[in-house]
Amino acid sequence: MQGPGRLQTLLRRDVPLAATVALAVVNGMPLTSLYDSVSYVLYLFTRGSAFIDQDALEYVTSLAIAIMTLLLGAIPAALYERLRGLKESTPVSLGIWLVATGIIALPSLASLLDRW
Repeated sequence: MQGPGRLQTLLRRDVPLAATVALAVVNGMPLTSLYDSVSYVLYLFTRGSAFIDQDALEYVTSLAIAIMTLLLGAIPAALYERLRGLKESTPVSLGIWLVATGIIALPSLASLLDRW
């Protein structure tokens, strides 16, 4: 018996994962309401560093918000996997992660659509 084909694997695992990362990146854009406060906190931590200037701080702020979005969105999926006793992610848990990340990124998505 052969396992699932590459197209099925792509649709079940890779597409939801890529959509989750895309939503996190949108939430990390400077139009989010968290951007200024996270940028200020990161500035306080890096103000004495010679490696971080203002341009790099903008990228680090976006990256930090995107990573926080991914981590917070993964909590419901991890709880689901733990309660079900799963050893690896399933399409259902990836869907839960996608929905949770979408809910977190909803204000940023609305702001992005308003600017269009």
